Amino acid sequence: MAAIPDTIPLSLAHLSELDVPPLELVELAARAGFASIGLRVSPASPGGIEYPLRTAGERAEMRRRLAANGVSVLEVEMVPLSHATRVEDYRPVLETGAAIGASRLTVGGDSADFSVVAEKLAEMCELAQPYGIAVDLEFMPFRPVQSLAHAVDVVTRADHPNAHILIDALHVFRSGTSPQEFAGVDAALLGPIQLCDAPAQAPPIDHLAHEARTERRMPGDGDLPLEDLFDALPDDVPISVEVPRSSDVDRSAKERAVLAGAATRAWLARYRARRV
Repeated sequence: MAAIPDTIPLSLAHLSELDVPPLELVELAARAGFASIGLRVSPASPGGIEYPLRTAGERAEMRRRLAANGVSVLEVEMVPLSHATRVEDYRPVLETGAAIGASRLTVGGDSADFSVVAEKLAEMCELAQPYGIAVDLEFMPFRPVQSLAHAVDVVTRADHPNAHILIDALHVFRSGTSPQEFAGVDAALLGPIQLCDAPAQAPPIDHLAHEARTERRMPGDGDLPLEDLFDALPDDVPISVEVPRSSDVDRSAKERAVLAGAATRAWLARYRARRV
C-alpha cells in the first residue's frame, strides 16, 4: 500500500504541456504548485518534439530559472532502446540531465528481441550511473515492451542496479497488467508513477498511442481502478502527473496545469481518507 503524506510533492510531466518550452514550463509548474518537472530533451519518436538544451548558456539559464522558482527536475526523456541504439550517442542527454539536476532518465523498449533491449538498458544504466541518474524503462502497449511482465523480464536480464521500471497508470491498465502483479516485483525495481485517468473501455489497438498522447483524463475523472494500483505500490512512490488533453485546447497552459495539480491532489486526498 502506498503511503500518501499530507504534503504531496507532485511532478509535472512534459507530455502534459509538450508545446511549452523548458524555461516556461518551470514557471508554469511553480505557479500550479508542482515541486518538479519532467523534460523531453530527446524525441520519443523520430521527428518528435524535443528541447535538448545543448549549450552551456541554455543549461545555466535553466538552472537559474529552476532555483528562482523552487522547482527541480525529476526526469529527462525519452531514449528508445533497439538494435539501432548507439548508447554513447545519448551521453549529451545525460550531460544535460546532470547539468540541470535531473535524477532519472526514461527509456522505452523498441525491439521485440528483449535480449537486445536488456543489453542496451544495461549499457545505458552503466553510462548514466556516474551522472547520478537512474534509468527507468517505461512499458507501453503500443511498443514491443508492452506490459509490466515484459519490463520485469527486460530489467531482470539487464541485471544492473541502476535499472528500474516506470509505472504509467494508463499503460498499466491498457496493457492488461493487473495491479496485483506489482506485489511480486521487488520494490527496488520500481521507479515513479505517471498518474492520470481514462475510461474503463480501451480504444481500438491502433488508437492506444493517440489516447496516451492526447486523450487522458484527470485523476478521478475516469474509471480506472487507480486505488487498486496505489494499494499495490511501495510507500512514497514519486508521483508525476501526465494528462495531455486535446479536449482542453481552449484553456491556457496555466489553467490546464492548475487543473491537473488540483485534480490530482483532490484524488490523492480522497484516497488517503479511504485508507484511514
